[in-house]
Amino acid sequence: GRCLTQRITLMPSFLQDFRYALRVLAKQPAFTLIAVLTLALGIGANTAIFSIINSVLLQPLPYPNADRIMVLNESSGPGQDFSVALPDYFDWQKEAKSFEHLACTHKESRNLSGIPGREPERVSTASVTRNFFEVIGVAPEIGRVFSEEEDKPGAPAVAIISDRVWQRVFNRSPQILGQSITLHDQSFTIIGVMPAQMTSPQDSDVWLSLGRRSNNPAWLDRSHHPMMYVWGRLKPNVDVSLARSEMKTIAARLEKAYPETNTGETVVVTPLLDNLVGKYRTNLGLLLGAVALVLLVACANLANLFAA
Repeated sequence: GRCLTQRITLMPSFLQDFRYALRVLAKQPAFTLIAVLTLALGIGANTAIFSIINSVLLQPLPYPNADRIMVLNESSGPGQDFSVALPDYFDWQKEAKSFEHLACTHKESRNLSGIPGREPERVSTASVTRNFFEVIGVAPEIGRVFSEEEDKPGAPAVAIISDRVWQRVFNRSPQILGQSITLHDQSFTIIGVMPAQMTSPQDSDVWLSLGRRSNNPAWLDRSHHPMMYVWGRLKPNVDVSLARSEMKTIAARLEKAYPETNTGETVVVTPLLDNLVGKYRTNLGLLLGAVALVLLVACANLANLFAA
C-alpha cells in the first residue's frame, strides 16, 4: 500500500516537470530545433549501423547448425587463397574423415528464357554436387534435389529454382514441377524449388548438377582452378582445428603425389559466416566506433548548449 501511495504521489510531480520542460522548450524554438537535430543525428547514425551489424554479424545464418558448415579453398600462402581444382576435390572427398559431406560448387550466370510472356533475363546459377543440399541442411520447398543418377556425366538436364524465381517468374504456380526452362539455349526440367532462406552459394537463383559436367577435360586438368569452391559439414565430434589439420595432411600427400601441379599448395578451412563477412568484420567494427564517437560529440555539444 505504501508503494502504491508513493507511485500516485510521484505521478503529478512527473507530469508537472514534463509540462514545465515543454514550456521551456517552446519558448526557445531555435535551441529546441538544434538540440533535437543534434540528438537525431547521433542516435540515427548509431541505430543504422547497429542494424547492419546485427543483421550481418550477430544474427545466425538461416541454416541448421550453420556453425558446422565450412568453406574450403586452396592456398599457396597467407592471403593467397584461390579456387579448387576438381581432381583435388575428388581426392579430398575420398580421404577426408572430418566431414559428414563435402560438396563442390561452381558459380556462373546464364540467360533464362523460354518463359511465355517474359523477356529473357540474366540469373545467377550454381552448378553443385548433389550433396551440397545436405551440407546446407535445407530441404526443397516443393519437389526434390538431384538424384544420384542425375549427378553423373551425361545425366538429364534438370534444375532447381529459388523461391524468388518461383514467385517472380512463375507466380508460384503449383504446376512448376516438370516445366521446362531454357538456360543459354539449353533446355532444363525443373524438379524442385528451394525455400526462401536458401540462397547459397553467393545469392544463387538456379542450381544445376555439377556432376553431369564433371567429365569436362578442362575441369579434369589438376593445374586448372575453374572458380570451384568446396563446402563441408563437420561431423558432430570434430572441431575446426581438427578439420584444418586433417586437410593440411591430405594436401601434403597430394603435393608429393602431384609435384608438378600441387607443390606449395595447402587447404584453408573457414567457417561459413567468417567466409561471408570476415573481410567486413573489422570495417564494421571501426564504423560502429566512429558513429559512437559521433553520438558522444553530439551529447557534448548538447551539454555545451545547455550550459550556454
